[in-house]
Amino acid sequence: MGRKLFITTIVLLLVGLFGVACTNDAATTTPATITTPVTTVGNQSGISPASGKPQPIDRTFQGCPPSGDGGDPILNTLKNRIDEGQWQPTTVASILALTWPKSIEQQPRAKWSPQDQAAIAQYEGTPLQVEGYLALARKESPESVNCHSVKLVDYHIWLVDDPTKARDQSVIVETTPRVLAVHPAWTITRISQIASSKTRVRISGWLMMDPEHPDQIAKTRGTIWEVHPIMQIETLEGNSWRPLDNGSTGVGSAPAQAQIMPPVTPVATATQPLVGNSNVQQNDSVQITNIFYNGVKGSQEPDEYVEIKNNGAQPVDITDWTLQDSSAQNVFKWESFTLPPGNTIRVYTNEVHSESGGFSFNSGRAIWGNSGDVATLYDADKEVVSRYVYGNKK
Repeated sequence: MGRKLFITTIVLLLVGLFGVACTNDAATTTPATITTPVTTVGNQSGISPASGKPQPIDRTFQGCPPSGDGGDPILNTLKNRIDEGQWQPTTVASILALTWPKSIEQQPRAKWSPQDQAAIAQYEGTPLQVEGYLALARKESPESVNCHSVKLVDYHIWLVDDPTKARDQSVIVETTPRVLAVHPAWTITRISQIASSKTRVRISGWLMMDPEHPDQIAKTRGTIWEVHPIMQIETLEGNSWRPLDNGSTGVGSAPAQAQIMPPVTPVATATQPLVGNSNVQQNDSVQITNIFYNGVKGSQEPDEYVEIKNNGAQPVDITDWTLQDSSAQNVFKWESFTLPPGNTIRVYTNEVHSESGGFSFNSGRAIWGNSGDVATLYDADKEVVSRYVYGNKK
């Protein structure tokens, strides 16, 4: 019995030594690289909080300061940065995995607690480069970040990591007028073509938290983290990445420094710029033909209306078109509608008339100024289709 136990022990020792020798030999001939994602509490992404975050560089652009003309000036300043960074590769999934304190949602940054500011500052401002596919691209409406310019607007773009995925699994990436100015090839038409052709893209830009739209998560976006602004757009051609053009802001990043929120210098600016004929898109079909601006049903004037006619010979799909007043505070959007040739529709202030389309702003107060106003009709790409000016606005 003792002899058998001794032999068994010797065999086991030899097997163990042989296994170690094989393992060491394999490690010598075929090195293995193990990459462990950097994670912290509340972050299951591969984006490291230790990444350098250069101080934003921004400038006044066509009379509009970086802080815009309203809204959250700190957020606007981040959106309007123009510096180009040392882009760090990441994935759509990594951005979607980032979390945030719920207490910041729909709150201006000036009201964030120091703890919330520090939590967002771990990742915000990271220079990222992410590959994927564009699900859709749209022009934005006039916003405070661009001083409510009608012409100078952001492009709102949805980026997914698989061409079969919808917007509810996307990361929002946005271009800004300051960057678009040096990229003539970045037209909404070209970007939309890239989206429809399912061409693989590489987006370079700055990671930013936009707390304004948490209600759209799982509907039209997957997160309120964004890549904003975009500084470079490239498409994959064969095995090479090719930029849409050779444009550049020519502004390098400032040295990285610990900074929770960028400084904001208030600048006195005009509100919405005056409307000029240069922004009017000439068309011979759909036009605003009349505004009944002096309602007769009390001070709230619910019977005001704007009249729109299709003068052409073909039906026009006006889905996602919008109608707004000069303040851009009253906006009506057609969710789904085709205007037949020769037909006229009306959009009332706060009445519904099925015989003229059944459209209403549902406003509890008068919209159209009795002394003068401007009504603008935009198509789905936010291009001006028709503009109607009356009274002292002429």
